[in-house]
Amino acid sequence: MNGRLLYINLDGLGAYYLQTPDAERRFPALHRLMRSGVFFENAYTGIPSITYPMQCAIVSGCYSAGTGNCDKYYDRAQNAIVPLRRYNRAQTVGELLREQNIPFVSIQQFALEGRGAQRDDPRALYVQPGGDYAVRFALLLELLTQGTLTLKEKTWRFDEAPRAVFFYADDLDSVGHNPAGLAATEEARVENVRARLEAIDRMLARVLDVLQAQGDWTLLLCTDHGMISCQGESRIPELVQALRAFGLSRVAVHTVGPLPEADFDALLTSHDIQCQVFFDRGGVQQDALKNRLLALPFVDQVLTSAELRARGVCPQYADMVVSPVEGAHFSTEHAYLSTLHATHDSLHEKCQHIFAAIQGPGVRSGLRVAQRVQNIDFLPALCERLGVGSLRDAACAPLPDIWR
Repeated sequence: MNGRLLYINLDGLGAYYLQTPDAERRFPALHRLMRSGVFFENAYTGIPSITYPMQCAIVSGCYSAGTGNCDKYYDRAQNAIVPLRRYNRAQTVGELLREQNIPFVSIQQFALEGRGAQRDDPRALYVQPGGDYAVRFALLLELLTQGTLTLKEKTWRFDEAPRAVFFYADDLDSVGHNPAGLAATEEARVENVRARLEAIDRMLARVLDVLQAQGDWTLLLCTDHGMISCQGESRIPELVQALRAFGLSRVAVHTVGPLPEADFDALLTSHDIQCQVFFDRGGVQQDALKNRLLALPFVDQVLTSAELRARGVCPQYADMVVSPVEGAHFSTEHAYLSTLHATHDSLHEKCQHIFAAIQGPGVRSGLRVAQRVQNIDFLPALCERLGVGSLRDAACAPLPDIWR
């Protein structure tokens, strides 16, 4: 492996959090990274923009058509909606490193646990410290500066220094969900996230100092999704009414597990915001239905089967996806949200447009890439560049020319 790789994933880092007039003052380390390396102005995530499927996608270089993880799907044989959790049938970067006998460490990057990395394996170590960003960054800094990892009563000392480190922190996601209705408005919720990002930025500055001093690290910092808020009544009843008016008279609504019956024209389920639609028969004119649904005031975007396949989504995920306007939701679990709720399974720009940057030896400095890229594009390109090899199931586009 030529050089060393550090991949930092800050769960929930939507691009819009940095789109504020005082961003450079509040987040100097992130802006330092953008200046010293390559900043991808139009980096996007996949569908559904949910943590488990997207974290699996990033480390495998493919969305659910490759990983099989679309969070949940309708299994017609079982007549049940099946959750997928961490399921991933694709090769991960951890498995590729293990095959090459390249030592690495994963600090709570759970998509690699059991998928290349193992607890108590010093050549492919997974540790799960829990806690907040400060706990995990302290471990990262110890590893980078001292070559050890101390967790509770145990210290790992490595016979051979790790050549790759994978790091995951979920504070922005946790705060972004607005637990207990802490913020009453979307503006207040966003400010809470930015305040936490300021604290993370201070730890990131220390990491950047270490990387600069050591000189041989390539850093990728990106994320899995952004976040958007919603409140009030679920729009599921109105969506059901619209489907019936289109001629799909038997509409079932279910969240997870076995369905009470199997006789329907359309089945609706929701992660929280957007709605998956399954048709029980062929011949539904999806383009005509899409146009009908887009005319509804609470619908923002609709994707047909063909459009979902073009976005790398597995066929099992849905026959159609309906995403609401900002503030609305299609929850099949919560008929009414009395306080401001926020989550990320949405086609909205706030959820899809993410932060991403790369710096390191051979990476151009101060380059801002306007071309649209996906978060699955990064690790396959870096594996190739650093001489690790190719991810077997990668289904991504090549990065634009970011190399010196």
